[in-house]
Amino acid sequence: MIDEGELDWKIVAISLDDPRASLVNDVGDVEKHFPGTLTAIRDWFRDYKIPDGKPANKFGLGNKAANKDYALKVIAETNEAWANLVKRTVPAGELSLL
Repeated sequence: MIDEGELDWKIVAISLDDPRASLVNDVGDVEKHFPGTLTAIRDWFRDYKIPDGKPANKFGLGNKAANKDYALKVIAETNEAWANLVKRTVPAGELSLL
C-alpha cells in the first residue's frame, strides 16, 4: 500500500485456530476459500482515511496481492532492516526513522 506517498506493507494471514486454516497456503487460496475477502481488505485500506479528509491510499503491484514467496521476502528484508537498527549497525544517515 502507498499511504500518503510512503510504502506501507500489509500482510494478510489466517489464525491457525481457524477451522479452514489448512486450506489456505497462498494468496490464490484466499480467493478460492474466502471469495471477495482480498477485495474487501484492499477497499478498506484504500478508503479508511477518507473520512478524516485525507486522500484514498494507492497500491503497487498492479493492485494485486503478492504471493507467499514475495511476502516472505519482504518480511525477511524488513526484519533485517529492523535488526540492523536495533544493533546500531547502520551508519548514521542511511536509515530514516521518519
